[in-house]
Amino acid sequence: MPTSQLETMDLEVFAAIARLGSFSAAAAELRLAAPSVSNRIAGLERRLGTTLFVRGARGSKLTPAGQRLAGYARRCLDLLDEAVRGLDTGTPERLVLAAPNSFAATVFPLAFSALAGLPVAAHGRVAHSREVVEQVRDGSAHGGFLLTQVATGSLRSERLGASPMVAVCRTGHQLCGETELQPDDLVRTTLVVYHWDAEGEPLAAAFDHPERRRDEPVHTTGSPETAISLALRSDHVAVVPRFAVRSFLRSGQVQLLPVRLPRWSVELRFVYLAANADRPGITALLNALPRLREELGS
Repeated sequence: MPTSQLETMDLEVFAAIARLGSFSAAAAELRLAAPSVSNRIAGLERRLGTTLFVRGARGSKLTPAGQRLAGYARRCLDLLDEAVRGLDTGTPERLVLAAPNSFAATVFPLAFSALAGLPVAAHGRVAHSREVVEQVRDGSAHGGFLLTQVATGSLRSERLGASPMVAVCRTGHQLCGETELQPDDLVRTTLVVYHWDAEGEPLAAAFDHPERRRDEPVHTTGSPETAISLALRSDHVAVVPRFAVRSFLRSGQVQLLPVRLPRWSVELRFVYLAANADRPGITALLNALPRLREELGS
C-alpha cells in the first residue's frame, strides 16, 4: 500500500481513540463531528485491509492489528512534532529518551541532571527494552537505556555497568542484624522478587522451599519500585537490582540483608544512533557517562 494513502489526520484520530478508548471522546478532544471520526477510521481500515477497533458497550478496544499500528502511529506523530519544533530556533532542542519502566525512575533523574544548563528540553518515555531499540533505531527517540542484552544492530552501545541483585528489608525489620543468611532462611518471610524476563525465573525459584507456608508466598514483579514499596510498607523482603535501592540505602530507609544469592546481575546500557552523537543532549550524556556509572554502581 502506498504510504501517501495514510494521512496525518487519520493517524491523529486513530491515536486519540486508542488512547481514550472511545470514538466520542476522541471526537470531543479533536473537536470533530462524531460521524467524521467514524468515517475516517472506516476509510483507514479499508485502505489497510484490516479491522483496527472492536466496539463494545464499554468503549472501543484495539484489535491485534490496531495494537501493532498504535506504536507506529505514535512514533510518526512524534517525529512530525519534532520536525516542527526543530524549525523553531527560539525553542530548546527536544531530546527524547526511552527506558523500561523498571529502570526509568532511576535513570531519568540522572540523565536530566546531566543536561542542566543546556538549552535542551528532555522527554522521558517508558517502553519495553525491544521497543527502546526500535525507537532509537527509527529516530523517534534519540537515546535509550536498556536493562537486558538486546541486539542493537547498527546502534552504538555504551555499558553503564552490571548491577547485582540484592535482598533488602526496611530498617527495623526482624532480620536486621543477621550476619549471614541463606535463601532457605527466608522460608518464614514473604518475599517479592524483581522478575525482569525469563532469566529472572530461576532467581525466584531459588526461594522455593517445601516448608514455605501458603500465606507467605514468593511474589514477583517487573517493577523494582513495587518491590521496594512492599518492603517499606508490608515487611516484605525485596530482591531487586542494587541500582534501584541506592537512594533508599543512603537515606537509611532500607538495609541490605547478607543473603547468599546466586550471582545474578542486570546489565545496564545506553544506546544511541551514531548520527545523533553530535546533538548537544547526546553529547552531554556521553560526557556524563563516568558519573552515571558511578551513581548506578553505588
